Amino acid sequence: MKLFVITLISLFSLSFTLKDIPDDVANALKQGNASELVKHFAEKVSIKVLNQEDLLSKSQTQALIQDFFIKHKVKSYQTSHTSIVNGDQQFITGILDTNNGKFRISILVRGNVISQFRIENDND
Repeated sequence: MKLFVITLISLFSLSFTLKDIPDDVANALKQGNASELVKHFAEKVSIKVLNQEDLLSKSQTQALIQDFFIKHKVKSYQTSHTSIVNGDQQFITGILDTNNGKFRISILVRGNVISQFRIENDND
């Protein structure tokens, strides 16, 4: 019985933690705030920003995203889909509207940190 209660509490608290990440990320994207965004990143992140794709450190990732935000002033961000996979992974997609057009955002959260982040042209 104790094991069941501990498991239930763990799953319950995990669901709140996973929910907080998309809200924080959405707010950082809406503000075009790279430093707030990377607070949720793993130490090494698989990142793609337009045509540049690499595995970068948190600080390198912040510089790359900040450069994107300087060149593409954010007007708005809207999350379009969020799904939880295997209990501890979350996939988030959304649309970032900027002064230079719209971009598709794809984020993979593993173990409560973002391990993959992509900004791609939205070809709608």
